[in-house]
Amino acid sequence: MSRADPMASEMIRFALADSIAFLNANDWDSVSARSGLFLSRRFLGLLEQSLPGNLTMHYALAYAEGRPVVAIVAQSLDIRVADLSSRRGKEKGQGLWRSLEKATVHSITRGRKRYLLFESLLPWARPDGAAEKTGESGLWPDVRSSLGRKWHGLLKAAEYAAELPVAWVHQRMLVCGNFLSTGPHGVAFAAGEDPARLWPVVEEAIYRIRRSSKLFGDSDLVMIKDLTGDQKDAATVLRRFHFRRFETEPNMILRFDHGWRGFDDYLSAMRSAYRTRIRRTIESLETAGVVLESLGPEQVKAKAAEIHDLYLQVHEHQKLRLVTIRPQWIPALAESFGDDFRTVVARPKDGGKLLGFANVIRDGNSAHGLYIGFDKTAAAKGIPLYLGLVYAAVGQAIEMGAEQISLGRTALGPKAQIGAEAQTMYGYLRHRNPAFNLAVPSILALLPTPAEPPERHPFKSAASRHV
Repeated sequence: MSRADPMASEMIRFALADSIAFLNANDWDSVSARSGLFLSRRFLGLLEQSLPGNLTMHYALAYAEGRPVVAIVAQSLDIRVADLSSRRGKEKGQGLWRSLEKATVHSITRGRKRYLLFESLLPWARPDGAAEKTGESGLWPDVRSSLGRKWHGLLKAAEYAAELPVAWVHQRMLVCGNFLSTGPHGVAFAAGEDPARLWPVVEEAIYRIRRSSKLFGDSDLVMIKDLTGDQKDAATVLRRFHFRRFETEPNMILRFDHGWRGFDDYLSAMRSAYRTRIRRTIESLETAGVVLESLGPEQVKAKAAEIHDLYLQVHEHQKLRLVTIRPQWIPALAESFGDDFRTVVARPKDGGKLLGFANVIRDGNSAHGLYIGFDKTAAAKGIPLYLGLVYAAVGQAIEMGAEQISLGRTALGPKAQIGAEAQTMYGYLRHRNPAFNLAVPSILALLPTPAEPPERHPFKSAASRHV
């Protein structure tokens, strides 16, 4: 290894690749066997075929004395400011320019308020013609009102000019983990190995990946994504390498009792008030003429365009959109994983376009809710599409024999209502430039405090359901 670490006495070697197919398959499988679906060659190879346009994959296998001990998955993310805002929102005047107003235009707006000429010499100028409402008459009120309108027009032009170059700013970030999943899906340790001794190896692999990928551009920021309390060994090591920890929104996980065989068993285990709320939601869907059904792989493929449009209706209204899946990604998952991947859709009983969908994928004893999308117009009319799809995803996970389902970071309140509990998640961030890295804590301090779900106890049993 090139830098000092606790394993310096052992001979550590690395194999780096930009495709999972370029690494020794047996070695990768032997290391990742206990780490689940998202670190499997099957999933990663499929992802490479439908990779979002701003992502580049990187892999590393670390060997200690010739035996494979660590497998690392990383992604280079190319961030362009213009891609972070909603294209749909922009049509309503709430897209990029609105998003940038708080950051780029904020200083210009403050300058406008303080501008000496406007504040001191033309305090009476208003773009809405407010001066005319004072009862003054004659030419001068018209002149000053015109000056006010022109002044505000000039400021708006300056704001637009300030926003335009920022929209095309690029930032490249190297992330250990997977932007298309929630959880610690960036590192796998071989059975029998001590993670506490191997985290310096992980850091060295990330360093080498960043250095080797300069052909695609410098990655100034390095992040390790979605670590949990189970990765306690990482904290001390990453601090030593000047990574700064920050807390993200929690992952909501709903655990199932072993005796549940379907959604009715789940409902029976709930307290009356919570069970009634769920049943009323389901009745509301029925009253609205909406049915929920599961699609097979061929049906998912046939409905790919509709499913992707529903996905975008939700995705493009989110505050931050780092990556956008491709239309073929969900059909590819359905075809590749068969009965371990479920797509539930909401549709009008009498036919017509889909109103919503939710995906569930099985990962060993766990299930993950991957993507959800629904018709925003229908939801605005009071049709509870989101909740209905979440309930359907829970039912599918139980039928698949999973012991729990990961429901992701959004809508913490509704998920707590159905029995999901928060799993705290952390990220670690570092800038490659030591001087700039000193400012990272200050930047992280500006981030909003992650939301906490309300405490709920929807089940009859008082037994704890800690994740």
